[in-house]
Amino acid sequence: MNHPVEDALVDVEPCSARCARILTGREHITLLVSPGNPYFSAARLTATFRWAVRAVKRVDVLVSDLEMTVATYLARGRPDQHAYRRARADISQMAARIRRACESVGRPYPRVSEFAEWADTAEYRRGLAYARRAMADPDYGPLLRAGTRAALRAKMPASWEPTPQQIDLGLVHSEKTLPFIINAVGILDVAETVTAYSRLTPDTRYFFTEGAKFRAFPGQGYIGLRIRK
Repeated sequence: MNHPVEDALVDVEPCSARCARILTGREHITLLVSPGNPYFSAARLTATFRWAVRAVKRVDVLVSDLEMTVATYLARGRPDQHAYRRARADISQMAARIRRACESVGRPYPRVSEFAEWADTAEYRRGLAYARRAMADPDYGPLLRAGTRAALRAKMPASWEPTPQQIDLGLVHSEKTLPFIINAVGILDVAETVTAYSRLTPDTRYFFTEGAKFRAFPGQGYIGLRIRK
């Protein structure tokens, strides 16, 4: 699906027809950003923000926090000291890129926050409790572990394989993200929103699939959003 706003630059892939309808409503978008992920270059962030502020009325940017970023490095076998040092550097670099991207779109800037800033809110806890039920269920838990394994392997040598314990560490990031996939609409207190990430995966598509045992909350959509160049 090519979105009509700057569609020469952006590919948009809704998870479902309902997700597409929510996006068409133009109320709100929740952009997920991962420090250390090479996709999120300064140029791509700027293009994404410019697209978002034209495509919808309100934009939130959610950035992986220190715990999530450290967990990813630990899950890839990095020593503690190295993991914390790299994570802090990644977060600092991403913050600078986001500031520049916000300045490029002008005021009102997108609202930027980290996942940790929402962890104590009632709606985040509600989404997390629901996500944990899904994670413990054989209908979804293996799907999330497979997705976490694939994400960990993405930047590693082709022969590298995470241990079950390393996948458990990687799930720290996955678990903290899930409330914003299924209930950003409640956490951010908006009528409707689509959460957006650079790619769709089976473990995120699941919540937007007809007949799934666990479904995203009403008013919540999800899209893949990629800059072509």
